[in-house]
Amino acid sequence: MMNSSAKNHAHIILTMVFLCISLSLLEPVMGWILILVVCAVVMRSALYLELHKHAPSVRTLNLLALLSAIVLAYFSFQLGVLLGMINLLVLACSLKLMQLRSMKDYYQLITCCGFLIGCGFIFQNSIGFSIFYLFLTLLLLLSLACNISPSVGFDANLKRIAIMAGQALPITALLFIVLPKIGPLWQMPTAKSHQTGLAEQVTPGDIAQLSQSAELAFRVTFKGAIPVPQERYWRALVMEEFDGKTWRVSAERKAIQRQYKRFNKEFTPTLTGKFYSYEVIAEPTHQNWLYSIDVGVPEGPKSANQIWQSHEYQLTSHTPLVSNFQYTLRSYPETPLNQAIYSVDRRINLQLPDTGNPKTQIWVNNLRSQYPDDQEFIRQVLAYFAEQPFEYTLQPPLMQIDTVDTFLFAQQQGFCSHYASAMAYILRLAGIPTRLVTGYQGGEMREQNYMSVYQYDAHAWIEAWHSDLGWQRYDPTAVVAPDRVEYGLRSAIEEAAELIDSPFSLSRYSAIAWLNEFRLLLKDIDFVWTKWVLGFDKNSQKDLIKSLIGELTPKKLALFGLSVIGLIVLLLAFFFLPSLHRKKPDHITLYYQKSEKLLNKLKIYRAKSQGPLDFANNVKNKLPNSLHQPFSNVTHIYMRHHYQQNTNAQKSSNRTRIKQQWQALKKAINRQLKN
Repeated sequence: MMNSSAKNHAHIILTMVFLCISLSLLEPVMGWILILVVCAVVMRSALYLELHKHAPSVRTLNLLALLSAIVLAYFSFQLGVLLGMINLLVLACSLKLMQLRSMKDYYQLITCCGFLIGCGFIFQNSIGFSIFYLFLTLLLLLSLACNISPSVGFDANLKRIAIMAGQALPITALLFIVLPKIGPLWQMPTAKSHQTGLAEQVTPGDIAQLSQSAELAFRVTFKGAIPVPQERYWRALVMEEFDGKTWRVSAERKAIQRQYKRFNKEFTPTLTGKFYSYEVIAEPTHQNWLYSIDVGVPEGPKSANQIWQSHEYQLTSHTPLVSNFQYTLRSYPETPLNQAIYSVDRRINLQLPDTGNPKTQIWVNNLRSQYPDDQEFIRQVLAYFAEQPFEYTLQPPLMQIDTVDTFLFAQQQGFCSHYASAMAYILRLAGIPTRLVTGYQGGEMREQNYMSVYQYDAHAWIEAWHSDLGWQRYDPTAVVAPDRVEYGLRSAIEEAAELIDSPFSLSRYSAIAWLNEFRLLLKDIDFVWTKWVLGFDKNSQKDLIKSLIGELTPKKLALFGLSVIGLIVLLLAFFFLPSLHRKKPDHITLYYQKSEKLLNKLKIYRAKSQGPLDFANNVKNKLPNSLHQPFSNVTHIYMRHHYQQNTNAQKSSNRTRIKQQWQALKKAINRQLKN
């Protein structure tokens, strides 16, 4: 294989790797930069296929770089530091790909692609993307091997990279276990609610959009008893501020929470009754809220140090969830929610908008006059939802003005947030403190091992104050569509599977048995990956090392560290010592090989199937006498050494002469290159 061909192969492999990396960063990279990437790839491919002969001039590339930098600088304030640097790196790589002429350009592009693969793990760390990025890394190494060793065949380079990857695997696994785990060094930008899950405000219809997503929200592994479907209400956020259309987390409640956190006064409810013990692995949301069944409290010192309990029985982490977050809880569903400060709860949860929804106000006044008892009034409101022809749907009509009036008395179609919002407003009009709670309801069990909760399980319900029992949960959706709570969203709404937004989601085809089994198998694999790889944090690492060496003392840790280093040294010795004992080429062969490398500078290469004499004749036809004659002499000495009987004196003379001819060839080539 000729060197120019090998280098072209190296360049096109690098080009395809860069394209794949850029497309995998589709979300953080701006569209116009991706268009520039595609242009660079098309240009490099045209050069490889010899459809075009010349790359753009340096002046053209400099002008393009200047214009691109100005546009990127304009958008950088909106992107933030992290996304701005990633976009800058992709932009620089695309311009460098257009300029790829020298070895320096090639090495710079290889290095930048390695950084981009690392950036990919910031946004995608599932097992599928991890395998994908591993494959791209191996292709980068293959490109590098083809570029450095152009005379070696493609298959040989591929075999060498495969062997090196196999050798690196055990060392990588060992370092993954023992290297200190540190937190992220940057703050990720906040993603949109439909991508990350719930938000701190809810307008009826928002959760309906979220429920068309089959993305994973979190996983739960129960230790012992598993709650029945009617108890699987996963609390996340409490909304207490209402403007007539949208529910929000109360600003006053946030101020109270900040005061409690400042003085480190965490709410600790008194727990009673049975409990469920479980472990949650939450997907990244870039927010602080967590998920639990009421009343959830951290189990074990690890989770207690990570979680804060608020007076609304809401759990939050001390830091945003920028990666998979693993924590252990105990939930006590029989514990009454009456242990917070009632005066504060009452003041916040009786707030009403000044205007709007006049029909609902009149209807509530009439109903309240008939049923002054709070519990009887609530039963009548639920009966209204049951008796009227309400419809539970993911595609409710728009309700822009007096949304509660329109929903209750005109359209009577909606999703869970419509029902919860309307009932909370009704109870507040009746003087009953009420708040809206958002989270998830249900979950998909996998052979009694773990439960997966998806975005389409998003749900909203209400809590109303009971004078004796405290906050009580009411779910008007369960009255209209009881199958939603008992069997899940897809059983309650026939078109739910078809409404899942991604056409490639296997959840759309769960009715097909073999596709559903394949989907569940993929979920099982992803669960193992998430739990044992992505969930392997500094606490898990500490527990593992403690199980190996016992109590963690400085002396034991030092010995453990030395043992790990020793094991790595032994592995390296096992891999590389055998190659050191291989027979090295003799003096004559060594100088012949060095002479071949000198000719490589003139882009003359010996094919793998070509003999020394044929190669010497090929050199003679291509180079002037001052260049080919020294190499011809080197070749004749090499052939005589290997194929003729030589006395000791002749062997000594051959060694001296071949070195002289090599030096003459080297000087002649250096003069040629300077000219």
